[in-house]
Amino acid sequence: MCPGGHRTADGRCGIIVCVTTRRLMLLDTASLYYRAYFGVPDSVKAPDGTPVNAVRGLLDFIGRLVQDHRPDDLVACMDADWRPHWRVELIPSYKAHRVAQETETGPDLEETPDTLAPQVPIIEAALDAFGIARVGVAGYEADDVIGTLTARATGPVDIVTGDRDLYQLVDDARQRRVLYPLKGVGTLQVTDESWLREKYGWTAPATRTWRCCAATRATACRASPASARRRRPSSSTPTAAWPGSSRRSTTRSRS
Repeated sequence: MCPGGHRTADGRCGIIVCVTTRRLMLLDTASLYYRAYFGVPDSVKAPDGTPVNAVRGLLDFIGRLVQDHRPDDLVACMDADWRPHWRVELIPSYKAHRVAQETETGPDLEETPDTLAPQVPIIEAALDAFGIARVGVAGYEADDVIGTLTARATGPVDIVTGDRDLYQLVDDARQRRVLYPLKGVGTLQVTDESWLREKYGWTAPATRTWRCCAATRATACRASPASARRRRPSSSTPTAAWPGSSRRSTTRSRS
């Protein structure tokens, strides 16, 4: 059977069409479960009392994404190392403010809310149970995985993330766009080249330069003087509650 459901007029598998038209959706998993954690009330718990608000929020989010966008392939990209040593060697301050404990043999321990950390293994188990591929590479962040898979994909790619750094991957010619969550799971900003041009006055190539030079609270990297002058003021965007939730919170960036 044709893996993409495409057949030629004579009934043969249109394998070239299948390869080039399958839509890939890449999830910046940690970015999304952090948003879910702060968007779903912590009263959502398992029968044994374990908080599962991040688990529930992430799975609801994925369900809505699949329903609305119908990707052919779905990959949950993971941080195998949230602060790679090779990046720290290049920029010693990289994410230093988020280190809970340094380690000599593996990734440093990241400061994580007490009720979120126990949910991460549950999230991983749930993704496995639903048959959603998890991809992480030792010594690299989810961003690196997303960049690699986006570069190698032969069809359209939707990147779902709350990290504006990934705007640099937007490419209309190759059908690469970013779906940036604004409020809950129902409102996504579809970021393509026309949106970047309207918002910033430039497209993805210039975005790469800008994001490399601009400071962010998440990474604790200092901005270049020119970039600091160029950056527009930003503010926290309140997020609407997840379905069934009466709680509102401020979106927190985690990338």
